[in-house]
Amino acid sequence: MAAPLIEVRRTELPARDKLPEGLDAWVHRAHGWWHGRRSRAGDLLLEARRLHAEADLLREITDAELRERVLAARRALRRAGESELAPVFGEALPLVAELAHRKLKLRPYPVQLMGALGLAQARLVEMATGEGKTLTIGLAAALMAWRGRPLHVVTANDYLAGRDAETMKPLYAACGVTVAAVTSTLGPAERRAAYAAGVVYTTSKELVADFLRDRIVLGTLADPGRRTVARLIRGAGVPAAEANVVQRGLHTAIVDEADNQLIDEAVTPLIISRRQEDPAMVAVCRSADAIASGLLPGEHYELDTLHKETRLTDAGRERIAAWCAQAGPGRFHQPAWIAVLVVQALQARHFFLRDKQYVVVAGKVVIVDESTGRLMPGRSWRLGLHQAVEAKEGVEITPPNESLARLSFQRFFRLFRHLSGITGTAAEAAPEFWRVYERPIVAVPPNRPNRRKAWPARYFATADEKWAAVVSEIERLHAEGRAVLVGTRSVAASEHLGGLLGKKLLSFALLNAHRHAEEAAIINLAGDPRSITVATNMAGRGTDIRLGTGVAAAGGLHVILTEMHDSARIDRQLQGRAGRQGDPGSTRLFASLEDDLAQRFLSRPVRAGLLRWLRARAEPDGGVGEGVVGWWLRRAQRAAQAHSYRQRRLVMTQDQQMAEALIPGQGIDQI
Repeated sequence: MAAPLIEVRRTELPARDKLPEGLDAWVHRAHGWWHGRRSRAGDLLLEARRLHAEADLLREITDAELRERVLAARRALRRAGESELAPVFGEALPLVAELAHRKLKLRPYPVQLMGALGLAQARLVEMATGEGKTLTIGLAAALMAWRGRPLHVVTANDYLAGRDAETMKPLYAACGVTVAAVTSTLGPAERRAAYAAGVVYTTSKELVADFLRDRIVLGTLADPGRRTVARLIRGAGVPAAEANVVQRGLHTAIVDEADNQLIDEAVTPLIISRRQEDPAMVAVCRSADAIASGLLPGEHYELDTLHKETRLTDAGRERIAAWCAQAGPGRFHQPAWIAVLVVQALQARHFFLRDKQYVVVAGKVVIVDESTGRLMPGRSWRLGLHQAVEAKEGVEITPPNESLARLSFQRFFRLFRHLSGITGTAAEAAPEFWRVYERPIVAVPPNRPNRRKAWPARYFATADEKWAAVVSEIERLHAEGRAVLVGTRSVAASEHLGGLLGKKLLSFALLNAHRHAEEAAIINLAGDPRSITVATNMAGRGTDIRLGTGVAAAGGLHVILTEMHDSARIDRQLQGRAGRQGDPGSTRLFASLEDDLAQRFLSRPVRAGLLRWLRARAEPDGGVGEGVVGWWLRRAQRAAQAHSYRQRRLVMTQDQQMAEALIPGQGIDQI
């Protein structure tokens, strides 16, 4: 029999949960500042140091005595009310820290105990790369699981979910807590069994998809009130639909890499759909692609590179109308309908580029997550865009899908009663974390002083000059015995740099969406002497790069950023790969006026002026150091961040409008 369903706190957002506006927004922001003030972090650190000292005193007690104390702490935590949780949690944390040392051979640092306290208090914890986030999550999850509520640890991908669950399993077992991982390979029965565990490691995609599928199964009983009435009418029996759900409810979530999953991923809703076989629709998608190939920019359509939009001109609409007249009557041969598909085909040609937004694997278009460089199998673009990309690539066009349910990640994570997260970069998004999720930030200091050095950035007029300088720096550091990690923004850029290194006869490892299966192995060797690793964006995020013999003496890992990203958080995450746990290391940024950020967010006159300024002051390698160019590019980055924030606010606004427009209990979209 399935585990009993724990009711979700709410199935629709009441008025109090809407984003505040006007004067309320100012008060709400001040409230967030008060909860996230620095003194709170100082208090947590003092508490963590005290608990660490208590854990040291437990080294001499026997396993049997430690087990008795753990059982007593577990009983106390289960009996504690909401207002009593913090002190009881603090008393139990040293016991779990000692268990971690005995079962995992890992003695938690005070900063890891500080992070666990922050997670227990439903905060967003900022913890630098290499500081031990996996163990920090395990310490907090083991204790919070004692309350018996559904607890989900949300990771970036299936590999990390399985790895972390297996790594922490001895600790959870010692605490009397079961653990499981829900990945894309599990069937319904296996998922139901896994979700019954005390701690469930999974991805946001799997978690949201199972939530939506359960609601489809429940139908009208998706509303908790209706389920209660059904139980009263039918007696103690469980409604048949409820017996088929896989999740046992939502209560506590700890989100790893929280900035990516709660901020970056929040723009795209997850949609449950089913395929509709429609040969006529498939044929007309190819026709739309053929029409788009004959249209001329400036004459038949206009491009908005900032917003990545395409608009047809009157001449373009006339061309489409002429094609429809020639094609004759038909279900899809209406000018207005064909115009929509042609616009999607133009979008696919200009703004959705192979080896950047997607790759082609075994004749299938697979979307690439631009913020991580990882594949996103099973996902597709909406409104015919995916079919337009397939038509452009000349691969088999998949039939369009009928949407059964949709839910944005923003809205989903707000359903949790206890939401916390951990990431290496949270400070930049602190206002948004508070505004959307009402979660304050606590910054955990490094366990050892940071010895990473930021070398002066280099700016160039053209991409070719930039790549030549990157290769030159790699050659020099390689000869010195340093380990080098190069971050690129797209698959195409990583392949291009790989070709340049190959011409120099330099041995390197390439990590991108085409080679994602070797990610763990490649990252494991990235800290070896004279190693060169070229990776897309944040590929390898969630795993440590440990320095090989002699690398620290040579200067440690050197991280090269080959362009600025739309978010400064991604730049800082990549820089954080160097200098873990007090290791030496260094970073440098290389950027050009031909990079995507400059092309989209700097006007043509500004780029022309910067080009003249740069050419007049260029050094022998063709670049310049910090100055006017760097100022303008950082300004462009702030504009990009503001643009992304507006997109996320639009998603939240649409969620609220949908909830207000639909009658409660009618349809899945109200969630």
